Parts: sequence; C-alpha cells; structure tokens
Amino acid sequence: MKKIINVIVLITILNTFGYYLWVGLSPIRFEDESFRSGIASESVNASGPTFIDYDDDGDIDIYVVTEYHGEGQGNRLFENQGDRIFVDVAQLRGVDNNNALGRGASWGDYDNDGDMDLAISNLPPTDKSTHIPTTLYKNLLKETGQPNFKNVTREAQLFRKGNENDRKIGGIGNTGAGIAWADYDNDGDLDLYWKCADFDIENALFRNNGDGTFTDVTDETGTGVLQFVLEGNSQGAPSWTDINHDGYVDLLVTNEGDKKILFLNDQKGSFKNITNSFRPPSGVAFLNPGNANGACVGDIDNDGDMDVFLPTSDQANRLYISLLNDTGQLSYKDITLSSGVSHKSGARGCAMGDFDNDGLIDIYVNNGGLSDTLINDVIDIPIFVQFYIAIEPDYNKLFRNNGDLTFSDLTWRSRAKGYGVGSGVGTADLDEDGFLDIFFTNRTFYTGGEQITESDRNYLLFNKGNKNNWLKINLIGKESNTNGYGARVTLASDDFTQYREATSAHGYNSGNDPRLHFGLGDKSAIDFIEVIWPSGKKSIIQNQSVNQTITIEE
Repeated sequence: MKKIINVIVLITILNTFGYYLWVGLSPIRFEDESFRSGIASESVNASGPTFIDYDDDGDIDIYVVTEYHGEGQGNRLFENQGDRIFVDVAQLRGVDNNNALGRGASWGDYDNDGDMDLAISNLPPTDKSTHIPTTLYKNLLKETGQPNFKNVTREAQLFRKGNENDRKIGGIGNTGAGIAWADYDNDGDLDLYWKCADFDIENALFRNNGDGTFTDVTDETGTGVLQFVLEGNSQGAPSWTDINHDGYVDLLVTNEGDKKILFLNDQKGSFKNITNSFRPPSGVAFLNPGNANGACVGDIDNDGDMDVFLPTSDQANRLYISLLNDTGQLSYKDITLSSGVSHKSGARGCAMGDFDNDGLIDIYVNNGGLSDTLINDVIDIPIFVQFYIAIEPDYNKLFRNNGDLTFSDLTWRSRAKGYGVGSGVGTADLDEDGFLDIFFTNRTFYTGGEQITESDRNYLLFNKGNKNNWLKINLIGKESNTNGYGARVTLASDDFTQYREATSAHGYNSGNDPRLHFGLGDKSAIDFIEVIWPSGKKSIIQNQSVNQTITIEE
C-alpha cells in the first residue's frame, strides 16, 4: 500500500511539474491583475472597453461603457496612475453617462483641436426615468488646460433628419448599438456612424460640417441597412476599413440574425452594397446570417490586404481572408475550418493583436455561452422586442497565429481563459513594455433594478512578454484628421513586411490602443515605415531603432 501511495504522489508531482513547465514555455503568457489594478468593477453590466490618452499625459487610460442599474454603476474612465494602477475618474471628468443604459463608445478628435472627444451610444430606459440619448462629449483640455468633458450634442446638432424626438431629448434616441468615427469623404474631419439595435429603425451616418456641427446624410450616402435585411438589430461596432486600397474607407455593418452588409465607398460621397455581388468587387462571404456582434479587421497573413474575423454567438466563428492582393480583384475566401478558429461558444467580442511580438496578428475572443435564451424570459421589456441572448458563462479563446493561415489554441497555456458572459474586448500596451495587454468586459444581468444572474466583472490581463522586439507608432494628421484614422501603415525590416490600418472601433463596441503596434521578433532594425494618409500624402521614415514609440506627423 505504501508503494502505491508513493507512486501516486510521484505521478502527481510529475504531472504538476509538467503542467507548470508546459505553461512556462508558452510563447504567450498573461497574468490577471484586475483587482490589484482597480478595474474589476464587480456586478456591473459592462459593454466594452476603449483605450485613449484622454489627458495627454503620455500613458493610456481605459473607458468602459456600462448599463446603469444602481448606485456606482455608471460608465468608467480608468485613469492610468502608472505601476499598473488605475483610478475611476468618470464622474469627476463628466463622462459617467448620467446613469444611462450605455452600449457603445468611440473616441475621436471631431473638431481637430488636438484632444480626444467622446461619442457614447445609449439605450432608452426600460422605465419612465429620464431618457439619456446617444451623446457627444467635447474634451476641454485645449480650451481650459483640464481634461473635463462637456455635453455638446445639441450644439453639434447630432440629430437624425426630421426626427423631432431627437431634438426634444437632446440626442439620438432609440436603441443605440455600436458607434465609430471615420473620415469617409477625406475632407480632413471625422464623421460618425451610429448603429441601431431596434429591428425596424435605421442606422445613421452623420457628416462633419467642419464647424462643430453634423448633418444626417444616411439617405444621400446609401448607408442605411433596412432595405437589405429582414430586420435590423445592428449590433456591434461599425467597421471602417479600406477594403480595395483606393484611399477611401469602406464600411462593414454586422447585424444580429441576418446577413452583414459590406458598403464600398465610391469616392463621390456615397456607398454601394456589394454583399450580393458574386463578381468582384464581391462581399458574398458576408451573406452568412450568424449573430455577429461586430468584426475584427487586420492583415493576418501579412500580404497587404485586410482580412475579417466575425465572432458569432449562435454558430462557429468565421474567418475570411481578402484575395485582393492575390488576384488583383476584391473578394474573400472563408478559411474558418482549415484555420482552426471555428470554435462554437457564444462569441461576442474579439480583438486582434500580436501578443507575442513575432510579427503575426493573433486573435482573442470573448465568449459567453450560446445565444439560446429569449431576452423576454430574462428582462421585463415590451413584447415587440424579442431576440436571443447568451446568459450562461463560458471560457474565452486565444488563437495564436502560426504564420501559415492556421491558428493554435493557446488559451490555457497562456492563462488568458477568463470566464463569464462575455461582451467586449480590446488590447493596449498599458504598462509601456512593448507587449499588448488584454482588457475584456462581462455581463451581469438586471431586471426591474434586481440582479438576476451571478456577479461578473472586468478582466485586465497583463502580458508577461518575451525577448521579441517591437515598435509603436502614434499618428498625427495635419491635412488629414488629427487622429490619422484611415491611414495605412507599412513597416519593413529585412525581408519581413507588415501592414496596419488606423481605426477607431472594432468588435463588440470596443477599441484598441490608438497607437499602432508592430511585433518584430528578432529583427534588430527597421528599414522603412510608409504612411499613406487619408489626404493621399505619404510619409516615409527610414532606419528606425526597435523597442520604442515614435510619432509620425503628416
């Protein structure tokens, strides 16, 4: 018996040692520091994170949109204190969202004054409380020296054409979903696309007039979706990306329970739906009807065109690679099955980033059980609002890029699993070590002011890094919008070339570090960096050293 016990003990020790060795040798490793960092926010129904240096002090802060269901549940603005510590200053700075039911947020310098302003999409209240609409907050840093925010929605005339209720309540009403900035007409200022989660209410595109005001140009530009789908429910952030490399950003709109709509910018102020086109330019891959809550766009194969990952909550995730540079014509190929990313587990959010700095973009997915529960069985809402949600928790996924159009599941080895009813996720280098960290949010459901599911929380996973090199690029537009949104950046080191786009939002109502991040592996120098700005101008920077953050001005 003693020998048997000794054998069991030895096997246990060897297995334990083997496990920690297996984890320790992982090329990607994270550590959960959510509580130490002060961002956990237990029992808050959070939508998604965005990252920004709102106070222009040189480090990245975190903004989290929430649904207000009680004291202390407003939106969060986690100010970076250094040493991986954050303090919520949302109420102090005026962006706690006034107890609204928040859904999405996007940062952009809409007035080109050099500081970052904030647009927040909101839901109507479920009771008779004050309706806090989708709202535009102006950063007063340049005017006053203090990074406080002012509600300028009325002043900016951010109202839909002919909608009297918008003007009455002081902003866009109805059920706000994702929201994102981009300069679709390349006139040097940022425009705003707003998505609606109501099945019969149209999305809206607002053109920046250049004088602090906006005009609803949805009809003129052809960017509404209701004529193309059976019902709207347009969830997740809008995806602005230049799919055909003509220098104008195009628009991908995801819809829950219906096909996605891929709009091609015609360079003349309007868009064409190419989703149904079987001849190039073709977006037929996006006819997939899965419940995609936004998309992640990035060049996973380093061939110079942008590929698309769709997190779907009712079926397997989808991965489409662009064939633009392979064939010279725009179309997409579905490589979901062969790539290894087709996990089926109620995906909501996604984020792309090079987590091990090997020069290849990896994918993180925030899961939350399959969408198989009718929302009316969870929350007391009107009968004409009916759709399915995920209410059971699940583990997230981290897919590491193998460099051959396949991915390996490194979730457990990297200790990036998380657990909850997932929503948004984003990546940023929060401790300035050159490696991307991960912040993701989870749902805690309420009805009638009462919590009806187990308490969940935010997660902040710090990247433990490795010996690989890196570079981060901060873009400042002059003739183009000051954020450089829409710029295409090429970086070359020896025989290795990578490509990035500057964008404002992705996935489920989330945003990444506004600085473009490049992993460089063992490359010790950078031959050149090329920036193609929305204005059409080019910037070329040569012979840069690695492991630094540089600023490139137009």
